[in-house]
Amino acid sequence: MKINEIVIGGSKKRKNRDNRKHRTIQQDFFSSVSNDELTENNSARIQHLEDLILWNGSKGAMAAVDKLRQVEAQPRSITIKWDGRPAVIFGRNESGEFVLTDKSGFGAKGYDGRVTSAEELEQMLLARGKKDNATRSEFPAKMKGIWSKVESVIPADFRGYVLGDLLYFTTPPADNSGKLRFQPNTTEYAVDVNSVVGKKIQDSDVGIVVHKYIDTDGNIANVDVSRFQQGETLIMPPAVVTKAPGVDLPEVDEVENFIKSNASDIDKMFAVPEELKMKNFGDLLYQYINSSVKSGATGKYNLQHFMNWVDNNPKISGGKKARLAEYLQQHQKGFAATFQIITRLQNVKNAVIKALDAQDADIEAYTDGKRGGEGYVIDKDVKLVNRAGFTAANMARNN
Repeated sequence: MKINEIVIGGSKKRKNRDNRKHRTIQQDFFSSVSNDELTENNSARIQHLEDLILWNGSKGAMAAVDKLRQVEAQPRSITIKWDGRPAVIFGRNESGEFVLTDKSGFGAKGYDGRVTSAEELEQMLLARGKKDNATRSEFPAKMKGIWSKVESVIPADFRGYVLGDLLYFTTPPADNSGKLRFQPNTTEYAVDVNSVVGKKIQDSDVGIVVHKYIDTDGNIANVDVSRFQQGETLIMPPAVVTKAPGVDLPEVDEVENFIKSNASDIDKMFAVPEELKMKNFGDLLYQYINSSVKSGATGKYNLQHFMNWVDNNPKISGGKKARLAEYLQQHQKGFAATFQIITRLQNVKNAVIKALDAQDADIEAYTDGKRGGEGYVIDKDVKLVNRAGFTAANMARNN
């Protein structure tokens, strides 16, 4: 029986596994894409609201303003962004064999990481372990243990792969307050045992949140959850916000007016001439923002600070540093306006997140013991994340 977004997971019934066919070595059709790009390139990743300006200039900034207005007008277009770990890729290859691996295995060069048995998965992960780590066998054993449980939701006629994050390896326990608690990564979740999602969690052995579908030619698309079947793994349904945060946001109008009055300077800066060989200009600004988050300098952006970051970045050539310095001297107004908009959008976004986090909900998220998780997603393509809060905590935990 197929299932939709509302009725996902459920019973612990599973079909008998087909006799395993002789393992085939597939062409690495994704070899041209790095592991990070499976989720982090501009076409595949969910964008931070304030980063839209980096990829589409003033039009991107106006799109961010529209998204903020949508929060109040259409709260049901907002879902919780789950903070899972580790990332997994699973599905069936062209021969119909079930595959469960991680991003490193999926894009591996020099060996076939798209393993087709639980034993192969365990051995692949063990081979990467540090020899002096006494507990290095625990994670590979846990991954081996969920093999058949993840396979139970993948129909025999399924072809292609799903990229997702694990939320739990075993059914989370309930505490005395009637909450199911689990912490796959930085964020701890507390789910009401009597809620719809809580009941689905209790009726599952493994939980996974899915992000993208990858077909057998390497093309990336959104996941059609109706293709999964009932089994021992819960493919986490979207947790939809039903109530607008009720935040008075006059600053949104002010940001919109500021964008309009500075659109020309912003768009001139992002129209980098090809001869300057800076096609990754927007990505450099994105890296700079993330570096500022990591160093605790979120919102303290200015041209001198950016150039200091550039000068200390060994990945940027000397010639490119000189070209960046000269180019931005000519576009100081566009640079200043861009980062004023980014900072103001971050401030409004954080007010929205705070209001959403404070609402009574069946699913509560906590980071470092405080209410609030990774954030929220609007229309599956733009995320609201408190970078100075969750992102900084996540970087500290996982770097």
